[in-house]
Amino acid sequence: AALARDAYRAKDDITCAVVYFREPRELLVVSGPPTNPDRDEELARDFSSFGGRKVVCGGTTAEILSRRLGAPVKVQLRDLDPVVPPTATMAGADLVTEGIITLGRVAEMLDRAADIGAASEGERARENGATRVMDLLLDSDRIHFVVGTRVNEAHQDPNMPVELEIRRSVVRRIQRTLSERYLKEVTVRYI
Repeated sequence: AALARDAYRAKDDITCAVVYFREPRELLVVSGPPTNPDRDEELARDFSSFGGRKVVCGGTTAEILSRRLGAPVKVQLRDLDPVVPPTATMAGADLVTEGIITLGRVAEMLDRAADIGAASEGERARENGATRVMDLLLDSDRIHFVVGTRVNEAHQDPNMPVELEIRRSVVRRIQRTLSERYLKEVTVRYI
């Protein structure tokens, strides 16, 4: 149309704008058991009624949802990664991963990718739970975290690595990076 206005010879710059409308892509990430076991049913209800994609980060969280929803969790032992624990499958979930180690790795990769414009080739070459969570986060517009606040005694062990941060700190770090550097809408609800 622009060329037709100029007898099919562009006499100046031609600018084109395209607008693509779609529904926002929603992602729910649940991690950690609720402080009070009486709220396990609330967690399962929120998880099962969510309309978008769903990720479970944490073995205890997956066990709670499995028990409440009657969906068995099956660990995937193919393509094991030396750094990130294996993933699992569960009906109703797009991805099931280990909790704090995987989330900590996701936080590191998001920060590094934002700094250099892309995840490093070494990280992207290996598909694991952390890279798959990162892909889902970056492919979503609205991300909702539901974070259980029950203390995991394993994470209080002084013999555990120093970089093993508490779940809430890691989720806040991911939230901040996604909101400020990737311009995602991120909500966090503690349960």
